[in-house]
Amino acid sequence: KLGQPLPESTSDADIDSCIEQTLFMLNQYSDRVLMNYKRMTDSSKIKAMKFLARLETPCGMARPDLQPFVAMKKVHLSLSHGMCPFSPVGFAHFGALLARRGNIPDGYRYSKMGKNLLSVIGSKEVAGEVICVSTHVFCFVEPVQSTNEFYQEGHKTAMAAGDMIIAMVNIIIHSVNCFWIGSSLPTVRKIFESTRYLLEQQSNAT
Repeated sequence: KLGQPLPESTSDADIDSCIEQTLFMLNQYSDRVLMNYKRMTDSSKIKAMKFLARLETPCGMARPDLQPFVAMKKVHLSLSHGMCPFSPVGFAHFGALLARRGNIPDGYRYSKMGKNLLSVIGSKEVAGEVICVSTHVFCFVEPVQSTNEFYQEGHKTAMAAGDMIIAMVNIIIHSVNCFWIGSSLPTVRKIFESTRYLLEQQSNAT
């Protein structure tokens, strides 16, 4: 009904081809141009973007082979029809996709683009997810000691938006990273106890 079909079957070759096409489209614009890109005004396209944004996380769990196409579809729509409040999550996931497939420089570039777009046009509804996904990539480029705090930001932002799943993902990753970056064991223990309490509270609430 939204007129945005996704492939029924996928392969690595299909993903690589779509990535190549998406990068070709993006390479026509500088980061500055993308940050000040035209705005999406077609209400049907904005609805499609919102639906695709909501589809991203469950698709990653149930149909991980399809998730890359969901991310790239949002990037394509943003370039064709303009940026909207749900564009940042598309750029963040596209950056993460590139990083997973070994292209760290472009992955970092577009993950950062996704986070930066939040302050320009982003929706609070997806902000926690954008911060979480983009920080995954930042950790491969910037010191984890500094980037790890972004997960706390993502946790608070997702909680404020009522996105409990993304809120818990953010705080779990933050807790684990506190151990790996060398925080003192008493500090790590307190952080894990606090995280466990939050998880138990959320489990009881649902």
